[in-house]
Order: sequence, then structure tokens, then C-alpha cells
Amino acid sequence: MKTKKINIIALTLSTLLIMLTGCELEKVNINPDAAVTAPNSSLLTSAQANLAFSIGVHSILTNTYIQHFSGANGDAAPNDSYKINATYFNAVWNSVYTNSLAELDIIKKQGVDQNSPYYVGIAKILTAYAYGELTDQFGDIPRSEALKGAEIKTPKFDTQESVYAFINQELDDAIVELSKPASTFKGVPPSSDDVIYRGNAANWIAAAYTLKARYALHTSKFNAATAASKAIDALYSGSTFRAIANNANDLQLNFGASVTNSNPYFQQQTFRPNWVGLGRSFVNLLNGNSVTDAPTKAETAPVDPRRAAFATQNPTASGRYRGAIAGIPGAFSLIGPFYATNTSPVIFTSFVEAKFIEAEARLILGEQAAAQAALTAAVTASFNKVITGAAAADTNATPAKRTKYLATKATLTGNNFDKDLETIITQKYIALFTNAEVFVDYRRTGHPALVPAVGGTSALNPNGLIPRRLPYPASEQINNPNTPIANYQTPRLWWDGN
Repeated sequence: MKTKKINIIALTLSTLLIMLTGCELEKVNINPDAAVTAPNSSLLTSAQANLAFSIGVHSILTNTYIQHFSGANGDAAPNDSYKINATYFNAVWNSVYTNSLAELDIIKKQGVDQNSPYYVGIAKILTAYAYGELTDQFGDIPRSEALKGAEIKTPKFDTQESVYAFINQELDDAIVELSKPASTFKGVPPSSDDVIYRGNAANWIAAAYTLKARYALHTSKFNAATAASKAIDALYSGSTFRAIANNANDLQLNFGASVTNSNPYFQQQTFRPNWVGLGRSFVNLLNGNSVTDAPTKAETAPVDPRRAAFATQNPTASGRYRGAIAGIPGAFSLIGPFYATNTSPVIFTSFVEAKFIEAEARLILGEQAAAQAALTAAVTASFNKVITGAAAADTNATPAKRTKYLATKATLTGNNFDKDLETIITQKYIALFTNAEVFVDYRRTGHPALVPAVGGTSALNPNGLIPRRLPYPASEQINNPNTPIANYQTPRLWWDGN
């Protein structure tokens, strides 16, 4: 990202250090109307960069629970066994509210005043996404009374169900705004200040439909067929696929080359080297093994063709890859080059995710051939997206090895729903490495069959099981008496049921 780098610099270092040291940020509630007036062109760049960095850093916490990552050293180690205290959730909560959501709120208001519907539409999509990330980790959250500053200092917590209704309405409204012909409004549309899509309204509309499909499928525990039908309706208009249609149009933000403007995983490794490694379950799957196998087990063909893109060798140049058992600190394989270089992207949602959503929805609806086609498309797209550079030279990434992997690891039985669902979600777990969406999938489906961390019992996690939610940040508990009581297990989120 080469545009307006100053907007992200202040957040990157402070957020990273706050996340890892437990210091508090300012209170969540600010008054957008009291903010210094800034043009939407500046605010949009800042909001996008802030949100991308925040969710990237936050995924290190959430994806440790589902064993993409492992906490090897420093403050990352107690998170590996669910013993990190609620102070560590201050950063993402405060940053998303006070930076991204506050800026997006101003963009929406100014966009209406200036007759700039594309700014309004983009801000609505990112608002929906930001609230979605918060509510899918914390459940009930401030929404209707959030961002009111002095007017409402202690906002109420809206139910997750009502937040979901708001999210879907924001996405619907955004599609309407972004569908307006540019010739019909006065405001200047976004261009290079939109560091994600450069003002391409069609790409934003496709992203909105992809997110609508995501949130529809989240409700699969209530009525799987209804959730699946709504997801397909979002992905398709009749027989026309209208969601993100290829890797080139993914909703993602690519970071800059300088250290202070770089990808959050790169910064994590730069400023806290070897604190965060990879988990046994994830690396075992890359090695062609089961999630519960010993991390020292030799690889089993076919090895995942993406392994060299997602992970580093351990020891260096040994040709071996190893993850750490949850709850037992150890620095083994680290985040690989696709996500951990300075210019790597943070992916909000993608074509790969859209096709995995379709695969699961088609399976639920009994459309076996279509489910297989979508699964094949998802895994193939994942190969094409991440196997680049040196990773493409890996002997396990040849076209023949990719074909063998698809036949062995990504082929449905066609007659065993539970086994086929496990196949789809396990492949999604691998492909969406670093994305917090897999934490949602695990809670919805129970796949992959992860083993809880060793010594995972704590005051906030009394049963020692893998977390099903996050406790509310300490800063919110202190400042807002409306904050519900919660730990890592209860109360379960609205869509998670019992």
C-alpha cells in the first residue's frame, strides 16, 4: 500500500505493543461529531488500513484457539492455554470502535451530505464487517448506542441477533448505494483513496454479497437448510454468480514495504521474534497427517501443496515442518511467506471463501455434484492464490501433486454427509489460514476435531475446553456497567446454540 501511509503508522506499532503488553487504550466511546473535520478521501484510507491491521493482529489471538497458531514465548504463551487475561482484548475492541467504526460513521454522514453514495456504500460494507468481527467473538456488543461520546457514555449491549439484522441491512443498503450510476450524483467517487478496490463499485457489490452469504451460513445451527438457501441466494442471482468471482477481486488490503507500514504478521515476527509459531493441528494437516498425530510424525503423501507458502521449515533448510502442541510452548515452524512478508495481505473475505460457503450450502441442500464442483474450485483457487514465488518451486506443489491432493483430500463421498462436511470444513480450515472465520466454523461444526490445550483450565475457562467466545475486554468491564458477565465458554453466542 503506497497511499497515505501515515494513517496506518500510528496504529501499527501502538496496537501491536498494546496487544502484547496489555496496556489500555482510550475509552471506546468517542463522539464522531467532535472529530476534526477531514475529507472522506483521507478518512477512507485510514479506516481501511486501521481495520485491516486490527483484525490481522486479533486473529493471532483467536486463531491460536483453533491451533493455526501457537504461543511459544512471552505473552503469547498463556494465550496458548487460554490463560490470557481480559486486558489483552482491549486493543482490538478499542481500535475497531475508536478508529475504524468512528471514521466509517463520519464517512457515511459526509457521504450523504455530499451526495457521494459510493463512499456511503463502501463505509456500510466495512461497518458491517467490523461489527461482524466483534460480535462473532464477543456476542452481544454496543451497536445502537455506540459512538455517541458524551451523549451516551455507557452504551447498552445489543443482542447478537439484532446486530446481525443490522449487518444484513447495512449490506443491503450498501448494494443500493453502490448500484447508483455515477452520472446521477454530485460527489466525487472514491478512487486511489480506496486502497482495496480503487473505487470499483462492482467489486464492492460482489464483496457485499459474499459477506451476506457468510453471515447467512453462520446460522446453520438453527435451521441448516434455511441458512444454506439464504447463502446460495446471496451468492447467486438466478444462475449468475454475483459474489467475489476470482482471486484478483478478493476483499483484502496489501501492506507497504516499510517496517512501520507493513503486514501485522511480519511486524509480529519483527518486534516479537518467535513468540508466535504454528500449531500442531494445522501443520499436521499440511504434512498430510491427522490433527491428533504426534507433531514429530513423518509426513504422509500427499503433502499439502501450500505447505511452503503457509509455513517455514523447522529446523531451517531441513525440509521438515513441525507445529507445537497447544499448551506446551515451543518455537517450531513459523508463519510462512505468503502471509508474513512485509507486503503480505490481510484478507477480509475472498473468492476461496465464497466457494467454500457454496460447497457447504450445496451439501446441506443435497446437491452433491454442485457441492463437489464448488469444493474443487475453492481448493484450486487457494492453490493458485498462495503458491507463488519460492513456494511454487516446492516439489509438493507441482501440477501433478495438486491433482493428487484434490483426489485424495478434497473429494466427497457423495453418500456420507458427516464425512463430507468434515472434508469441506477441514479444507476451509487450511485454505483460510490466519482468517478468524475458521474459529466460527469450528464452533458451528466441530471440525476439525481439535484436542484442547494441555493445562487449559483457568478462572476464565473453568472446564479447560477450547474457547467458544471471548471474555469482554477489561477496559469495557471497568468503564461500562452494562457489560455482561462472560468467560471463554459462557454465555454461548446467539448462533452457537447449546
